[in-house]
Amino acid sequence: MYDYTPFQWLLVFYVYCVLGWMFESTVVSVQQRRPVNRGFLRGPMLPIYGFGAVLLLHVALPLDGHPIAMFFAGMIVATAFEYVVGVIMESLFKVRYWDYSEHRFQFQGRICLQSSLAWGALSVILPYFIHKPVEDLLEHLSPFMTTLIGCVVSVYFVTDVISSVKTALGIAKLLEEVDKMRAEADALREQLTAQAEKTRQQLTQAAQEMRAQSAAAVEERRQRIMAASEERRLQLHLALREADSRITERVEHMRRTSKWMLRGNPSLRSGRYQEAVEELRRRLKRG
Repeated sequence: MYDYTPFQWLLVFYVYCVLGWMFESTVVSVQQRRPVNRGFLRGPMLPIYGFGAVLLLHVALPLDGHPIAMFFAGMIVATAFEYVVGVIMESLFKVRYWDYSEHRFQFQGRICLQSSLAWGALSVILPYFIHKPVEDLLEHLSPFMTTLIGCVVSVYFVTDVISSVKTALGIAKLLEEVDKMRAEADALREQLTAQAEKTRQQLTQAAQEMRAQSAAAVEERRQRIMAASEERRLQLHLALREADSRITERVEHMRRTSKWMLRGNPSLRSGRYQEAVEELRRRLKRG
């Protein structure tokens, strides 16, 4: 095990946060054919890579000289970590920031064999190759500089995390609101359909009951039915228009406040609120 001080481990964490962001942003940018600031944070950091790297170093280094054991130990531990983080984030924020549902040999869309194998390979490559330059960097930094850099970056990191968490929680709350308003709007549409059918049945019944009456009486009753029906239809229509307007307002608010997060997570999904997420994506494409 590397005999690092707490601040050196902190710098290790930040270095791999940045390297992970560079890797993910490059891959996703190529896939999307546009620059993508990948991740949960606004800044160039992906904490899951930082935590993952620190975790893999702690798991792999005691197994130095046993690459097969390093591979499987790292794969199991990192996969479990990815799954737990996925569950916690989805529980808090109502969305998945990564989704393996379309991969073969996946579980709940949170982990998959391909990712697990990558974690295993990384647990072998990391201590032998990738970490060497990072270790050299730490050795050339004085304790004062290590502490100073650690403190400065930590202030920036914590500020970014707080801001991003607030945004993500805001998205979760708005998704719930939009989902509720969509349900209300759907119920109003059903009432409009039912009202139209009710009016048709009332007119048919009135026509049958009043065959023996004068044309004037028939027309008078028809007019009363139509007037009552039109009044109810207008009430429902106004309520529906108001509901649609509120949905549009909330979705537009989400688009303004969370545009960067949605663009940075093109695989973002939500089991319960996917319709609202798709609406946001459509609005992003329209500008």
